[in-house]
Amino acid sequence: MNEMRRNKPYYHTIVVIPVGPGTSLDFVEDTIESFVYYNKLSYKIIIADDSQEGLGKKLKDTVECDVICTKKAMGGWAGLYITLSLAFNHAVENYRFNVLLKLDTDALVIGDDPQKEIVENLESSPSIGIAGQYQFDYHGEPWNIKWPQKRIINGTKTWKFFRRPIANWHLIKLHKRALKNGYETGESVFGGAYFMSEGFLIELRKLGYLPKEEFISLNLGEDHLFALLAKATGFELRNLGENGPFGCEWKGLPVAPDKLLLDKKKIIHSVRFWENLKEHEIRSFFKEKRTLDMNPDAGRLQFSN
Repeated sequence: MNEMRRNKPYYHTIVVIPVGPGTSLDFVEDTIESFVYYNKLSYKIIIADDSQEGLGKKLKDTVECDVICTKKAMGGWAGLYITLSLAFNHAVENYRFNVLLKLDTDALVIGDDPQKEIVENLESSPSIGIAGQYQFDYHGEPWNIKWPQKRIINGTKTWKFFRRPIANWHLIKLHKRALKNGYETGESVFGGAYFMSEGFLIELRKLGYLPKEEFISLNLGEDHLFALLAKATGFELRNLGENGPFGCEWKGLPVAPDKLLLDKKKIIHSVRFWENLKEHEIRSFFKEKRTLDMNPDAGRLQFSN
């Protein structure tokens, strides 16, 4: 096993970006460019393509990346868990790395060395599985986890188990293990952008969770499922939001773009809007910031020949 790992190419950071139908290629390229600009270490980009439109292939024509396509449309929620798991499995099977960064297409990197904090955390706490905006929103208010909590309870403790008996049977086993490891039912690291450790992903692959096809019928999001898997397999969830690099909200930005810079945030979500600003305006603001502060030592977008 160790010999196999030594023979794999090493990248400090793997970046996985899922794309679905109708995704703007310009916006995806801008998200990739934002990571590359602020990153100074080796990396590999993987596109998890569930578009059924060949968007990954089109990206590969301009951006150096691996493309993992789904055979049929998986969609969101648990379907996104399947799509991402295929990409995560590809990463573990083919590469060695320190951390994996999952970025939604409406996430953006806006600060230097976005992985610095997670790498420092892993040095002292190697049991971290997932890290990002966790437990609290940008303003310090606790995340509302009632929705996933209710879905998990319905599947494990009520007659609704029989709607999806095979999937819920797996859910019951995972839930019991996770509770023993301090899991709060329904908790998760925010799914728009987060880091995963190589050790956690290796463990998931070994146990057959990259992917577990039966999960497709669960009424849960990918972030809920990966958090449950982390706690069930003995890994920790870590908050890097309040005093860390993440500045995330589900719909739109949590504060104004310039405030995110003042707060020294490095990874943000969602750039779709802020008050009256539209996505193209927000992206233009941060692109101009990259242009004005251009660092000759920073990475550059890798284009195929």
